Amino acid sequence: MTTKESAIYGLLEDFGYSQGMILTAMKILSQSKAAQEEVVLYLYDNQPTEKEFIEYLADICEGNKQNK
Repeated sequence: MTTKESAIYGLLEDFGYSQGMILTAMKILSQSKAAQEEVVLYLYDNQPTEKEFIEYLADICEGNKQNK
């Protein structure tokens, strides 16, 4: 696990996200270093709820991510 992946994993745990959500997010994000960088910044800046993060991650997957 890279440093960014570890940071993301830790933040998701700290925010109280479900284990299934964490594992799914990590699997998706392991495919893109650029997405990992965006997600780290998004998590630090927004501290989103699990639902908000799911929507954000879906936007990344669809290629429609916009900074909200």
